[in-house]
Amino acid sequence: MREKIVGGLLTPKDETGDCFKFSNALAAKAAALGVRFNYGSIIRGLDVEGGRVHGVVTAHGTIGADAVVVALGSFSPLLVRPHGIRLPVYPVKGYSLTIPITDASRAPESTVMDETYKIAITRLGDRIRVGGMAEISGYTNDLGEPRRLTLQHSVTDLFPGGDVSKASFWSGLRPMTPDGTPVIGPTKIAGLYLNTGHGTLGWTMSSGSARLVADLVSGKKPEIDATDLAVARYA
Repeated sequence: MREKIVGGLLTPKDETGDCFKFSNALAAKAAALGVRFNYGSIIRGLDVEGGRVHGVVTAHGTIGADAVVVALGSFSPLLVRPHGIRLPVYPVKGYSLTIPITDASRAPESTVMDETYKIAITRLGDRIRVGGMAEISGYTNDLGEPRRLTLQHSVTDLFPGGDVSKASFWSGLRPMTPDGTPVIGPTKIAGLYLNTGHGTLGWTMSSGSARLVADLVSGKKPEIDATDLAVARYA
C-alpha cells in the first residue's frame, strides 16, 4: 500500500474500544447497585399534566417518575413533539462491516481513518470493524449493497487480513443536530430533561453527558456551564 499513500496524520492520544462490551459491563454494574432495566418495553408516550412530567407510558402501563431523561438518540424528537418541544435532531445513517481476522500481520493495530471514503478501520480483538458514511434517508435501516461494497473495498485495499465473506453488515442512525452539538438539559416541561443529539460521538461523550444530566436532575451545580447545551438555544 505504500505507493498509494501520500501522507497522514498521527494522533497518538486517540484510543479505541468496544462500546458494546462497555455498555453491557456498565449495565451489569448499575444493576448490582439497584438500577432496574425494563428491556423490551415499548414506549407509547410521556405522562404530562399541568406543565410537569409524571412518568413514561409504556405498552405495559405507566412508569411513574419525579424526573424523566429522554435519551432515545434519533427517535427523541418523536417522543417530545406531541408536547410542543421542537427538537432538531435528524437521523443520519452510517454503515459498518465487522470482519473476522484471518491474518493478524495484515490487520490494523489500532484505528486508521481512510479520508478518501471517510471510513474508519478499527481493530477489535480478533475482528476488524469498518464503519462510516453519512446518508440522509430518514428512519430506514435498509442495507444497500453499494454501501457494503464501498466498505469492503476500503478495508481490503488497506488491510487484506480479514475474511470478508464472513463479515456482518450493519447500519445505524446517528442523531445529528444542525450545529453538531448535543442537546443536554431541561425543557419547558418541569422534570423533563434531554440527553441526545450526539451525532457520531455518542460513546465518546456519554460519560460526561450522563454526569452533567445527573447533576441537573439532582439539583447540583454542574462542573461546566450547560446553558448553551439546552434545547432553548434553538428557540
